[in-house]
Amino acid sequence: MQEVNDNKNTRTHYVSKDLAIIIPTKDRPNKVGRLLQSIKELDCEVGRVIVVASGQDISDLVIEFSKILPVEYYSSESGQIKQRNKGISLLNDSTKLVATIDDDMFFYKTAVLEMIKFWNSIEPDTAGVGFNIVNKPSHRHTWLRGLFGVSVPEPGRVLKSGSNTSICNVKQNIRSEWLNGGATVWRQDILKNHPHREIISRWAAYEDMIFSYPIGLVHPLYICATATIKTEDVQLAKESPKLSRYRGRTNFLWGIYFVQINPQLSIAQFYYKKFLEILVFLIKGLFRQEFHRFYLVMGMLSGFFLSLNCIIRKQNTIELIEAKT
Repeated sequence: MQEVNDNKNTRTHYVSKDLAIIIPTKDRPNKVGRLLQSIKELDCEVGRVIVVASGQDISDLVIEFSKILPVEYYSSESGQIKQRNKGISLLNDSTKLVATIDDDMFFYKTAVLEMIKFWNSIEPDTAGVGFNIVNKPSHRHTWLRGLFGVSVPEPGRVLKSGSNTSICNVKQNIRSEWLNGGATVWRQDILKNHPHREIISRWAAYEDMIFSYPIGLVHPLYICATATIKTEDVQLAKESPKLSRYRGRTNFLWGIYFVQINPQLSIAQFYYKKFLEILVFLIKGLFRQEFHRFYLVMGMLSGFFLSLNCIIRKQNTIELIEAKT
């Protein structure tokens, strides 16, 4: 089989066993079990399944599946990126494609076969292809959002403000400017040549964008509509005021960091969009009596003043993000 290389005219023919699936997880054995069961029920065989776990020891669960799947178990320090990077470090030349999959996902039976077919139909220099998460809302554009410059009709876009349009539940294959880190198949050489820096934060709001968007400026990225996958619909507990403030502040700081490290984006556009969000949150909080939105706004305003200080000092917000864990 011919290797993938940097020659854009060289095409590799992929088969399902060229694919390794990396699953980072922490303390969620039931979700891992369901995901492994869905891999077992695929209509094709994959080359490797690598579970990298922190927290609870789930080796017994994984070993049970090793009787029917090429699954391996490794323990790691906590941190999804740290775990994912460990899984990548374990790969060898037998793996051409790498699926990085969150533990709360599960595959439709035909998902991987459709994904491989799609890889065999696209440009050889494609970096990554996302699975189609069909139980999440698709992109919804309105003329009003377009009028205010905070949306575009196409899914998979990254706006000058650093915000992105959805890549879920697409009706046809699309070219995208970003990909979901927990539901994507990458070429192994792309992952090896673009190490994902771990940022220490309880909530990594822009992690997928930080990794995939710069790659998409150089290589094609796609979503394959027929490579279908689902994620668990988790009902979140009611947020405490402290958590709402934390989310508002952290999202703001992550967003500024993403825009700062991508000079083709606009800090002014980012601030403009965030202040529109603040206005909308205040109106909804008042008229719908959704008081947690007021705490989100408080956190966003905190993020604004903290980030503004960084902008004035010509610093990025990475230290603030890691200091607010």
